[in-house]
Amino acid sequence: MGKKSFLTFYFLSPAVPVAIYLIALGAPIGLYALSVACGIAAFVYLCNQYLLASRPRFAMKALGAKGLVALHSAMPIAIVVLALAHRFLKSAAGLDTESFQAEFGAAALVLVAVAIVFTVLLMAATPLSAYEPLKRFKAWAYRRTGLDYKKARLIHNITVAAAPLLLVHMLLAGSSSFSRNPAGAVLLAGWALFSLDSYAHYRVRGRNQPAANRQGAGGRQS
Repeated sequence: MGKKSFLTFYFLSPAVPVAIYLIALGAPIGLYALSVACGIAAFVYLCNQYLLASRPRFAMKALGAKGLVALHSAMPIAIVVLALAHRFLKSAAGLDTESFQAEFGAAALVLVAVAIVFTVLLMAATPLSAYEPLKRFKAWAYRRTGLDYKKARLIHNITVAAAPLLLVHMLLAGSSSFSRNPAGAVLLAGWALFSLDSYAHYRVRGRNQPAANRQGAGGRQS
């Protein structure tokens, strides 16, 4: 699979579940339907983050190590934008955004947003990294906290907790009711579990590989 084909499939990956949910809703396209579409897209792309982090061979072949890391680094911003759109559109449609179910989604959103800020300030090699004030802040933070890249990566990996939170949020949603939309709920839950399982297996394999093999597989891991 080439780079263009991979990116096409990647960005269209929410299309099938979005279609299933909209058909199940049976409502005309409006604020609520758009909210559901944005929420599903955010959910699928978050799950895709764990798949990208597991560095599947077909993705590595299509994008290369640098391209995969670039996509993995850029997508959290899109996920947060989609999640915010989901929440605002839901509120604009007159639905409750302070319910028990909504709070799980809000917690996942905050977790991903905090991870973005942490990664940009203290981990990722982005254009901002060249700015002297940020370089000084990073050096100060590492010195004052005893932080190093390995420890920072462990903190970054708490974003894995966002998936279970978002999974509960999705399963409690009225649009995911098994009596109304069993296919959509099972598809999204299955995708979340598959992506987390892929990431878990990658982490286990990574820990058991010799250091030289890990470096040969693409340098620093996500």
